[in-house]
Amino acid sequence: MLKNWTVITQPVRLASDGVMMRERYLQSLKHANHKHTVRIVSIFGCAETSNRIALAGEEFRLNQQLHNRKGGRPLSSYAVEYCLTLPKGYRPTPKQWQSVVRDCCIALAKHCKLNKTDFAQYRQQIRAVLHQQEQGSKQGSGDHVHLIIGKVVANRVLKELQQKKATKLIKQAFNHSVLKHVGIDYRSYAPEENNKGKRLSEWQYQYEKAHAALEMEKIILQMQKQFSKWLIAMEESDDRQKRRQRNRLMKTIDSLDHKLLSKQQTKQMEKIKLRVG
Repeated sequence: MLKNWTVITQPVRLASDGVMMRERYLQSLKHANHKHTVRIVSIFGCAETSNRIALAGEEFRLNQQLHNRKGGRPLSSYAVEYCLTLPKGYRPTPKQWQSVVRDCCIALAKHCKLNKTDFAQYRQQIRAVLHQQEQGSKQGSGDHVHLIIGKVVANRVLKELQQKKATKLIKQAFNHSVLKHVGIDYRSYAPEENNKGKRLSEWQYQYEKAHAALEMEKIILQMQKQFSKWLIAMEESDDRQKRRQRNRLMKTIDSLDHKLLSKQQTKQMEKIKLRVG
């Protein structure tokens, strides 16, 4: 059983450049990371929203540099990004995702204790993009929403958005909202393990195959050593040793009769059989 649906929190770095880079990334089906993404849908906002987040951050940074006589590091992250993900097999509609994201954003706004005026600006800096994923593929994640929220509201930085409390809160809001609007409960979800046995069998097959190949190499090496001893016995006219090595060679060759040999190994074995036959 899962503890929560998956939520990943990270700051959007590199100031306004970082915000616009994320905007381009979220809208690009051609990006290497999106080879399992089949559809991209804007849930809240647009490219202009990302631009608004960047401008608010730049304005705050400029004022910070003009009025901060003590110095200090200028603001370099203008937004926080949350990735809300459901397992494969679940495909809420864009409208359902919109309701889920709205609930999460309201929960975060309450956490930041925004008044009505602040909330009006806050809601203008919410960018949410849905990525619908291939459901049949073993690779890649399930459907997910990238939620970017501007950190600069009413000339202050909403540091609360990046705290662990905020991540815990949005996970709780996500859990509750998915149950409310989509009708699925994380507590009743059991990760699919149908392929576990298949994966294990494949691993066992590869192991056994490698083990068999190693054993065959040992037999081939033994055959080569026996053949070398037989050649020496031939040169020295040692009939006793010659018969001994021939008998050993024939037993070794017999043990390879039902083995799947490479072309080179088969050719090598046939040459030895002709010589000692």
